[in-house]
Amino acid sequence: MVEALIQLVEQNAGWTALGLITVAFLILVAVYPQIIRQIGLWLAGSLVLAFGFLVLGLMVIQVTRFRIDAPLRDLALQLSKHELVDFRTLMPDPRYAKDVKVYHEDTDADSEPEWVVFYRFELSDGRRPYAGVVYDYDRGNPPVLFPYRLIPPHRDYLGEESVSLELLDVVSQGELADRPAKELVIWGWAGGLRTDLTIFRHTRNTLDWESPRDTPPRYPVIGAFRGDGGVKLDLTSKRVTVTSRYLERSQLAVEMIYALDEERGTYMSLADPSSLKPPISQRVTFAFGMPSDILNTPYPEKIVLGFYEMLGKPSPSINPRDFLVGEALREYDRGNFSYFGLSAAPGAISDLRVTSLQYYPEAERAEVLRSPLGEYPRFMVVSLTFEAWKGYQFIRVEKPIEWVTVWVEGKWKIDHRSA
Repeated sequence: MVEALIQLVEQNAGWTALGLITVAFLILVAVYPQIIRQIGLWLAGSLVLAFGFLVLGLMVIQVTRFRIDAPLRDLALQLSKHELVDFRTLMPDPRYAKDVKVYHEDTDADSEPEWVVFYRFELSDGRRPYAGVVYDYDRGNPPVLFPYRLIPPHRDYLGEESVSLELLDVVSQGELADRPAKELVIWGWAGGLRTDLTIFRHTRNTLDWESPRDTPPRYPVIGAFRGDGGVKLDLTSKRVTVTSRYLERSQLAVEMIYALDEERGTYMSLADPSSLKPPISQRVTFAFGMPSDILNTPYPEKIVLGFYEMLGKPSPSINPRDFLVGEALREYDRGNFSYFGLSAAPGAISDLRVTSLQYYPEAERAEVLRSPLGEYPRFMVVSLTFEAWKGYQFIRVEKPIEWVTVWVEGKWKIDHRSA
């Protein structure tokens, strides 16, 4: 019986130890009732001390900009006995190791996540943009960790200051029935804006029993957009809007809209797969929206653009006649809208887009107004083309209209046509 009791105790050693500790604690509390209060104070003090050290550590990290992710990765590698993959060791230069970004996502719809790795490299002009690669281990016996490069056309980087990855369903045509993978949508950031958008699509470039290779590309590019004024993707229409600075002094920009070729599943040209298809529409616009005080702008090209933008609105925030003076004002009040390139009254015009705009600074130097405060130009020539809709009729002005703008009572006004 004693042997059976000993065997029972050995089989339940953990519960036995817990029971003995509990009994000892109850005896201690019975003999010294005040010990509960002391233990409570000790626990509270320990929590406060631990919280204080945590706050202090966070403050030191914030002030010194110390990156804690690197030592945490090293600790994880040590604990896992180096069974984890450290992509930092693959970088050609140790300086770039701290700038590695890794996403663990299923990029080819095989139910096994791949590693999408972004890393920085140095260009000859001193810039350090991001490049990208997908590491997969779906081939070989045993499988090999094979790199598939993510290379946009005409450049070898994906973003200037930062990059981010999204898996989005951009294309549905031509997908493999058993593996409908989402597209890799990679955003590049600069100056707080999304200035780069590169879209890659997974394709099978080898058979299952063949060795992996990246020629032709496993992830070919189906769209590569860049605009220093920002890039936007509308998933509903599959259209991409690219804004590029046009006239820097007056903060004007060109806005281009690209449409997806649904049949081919790409934004790239059929004739030249390394180039985008032409945009379906283009317009000159204000890079940061039309300013509320546009009538006081020192740049006459903004006056001309603002006038035409107000013409194309059924309820303009600024009366178009406020932009005019002289002959232009008289023709507007007469209702002679053909003078402005239109065949109808402004209220019948919709979606007016200025497609090109130029100003001629040599006119500023030809004749100046001299005053005690300095010299100012008295007039300048601004030319533009535009297109618009009049009901169901499309209007396009392809021959530039040249406007002479004049400086009147401290403001620029549109005065008359020169051509």
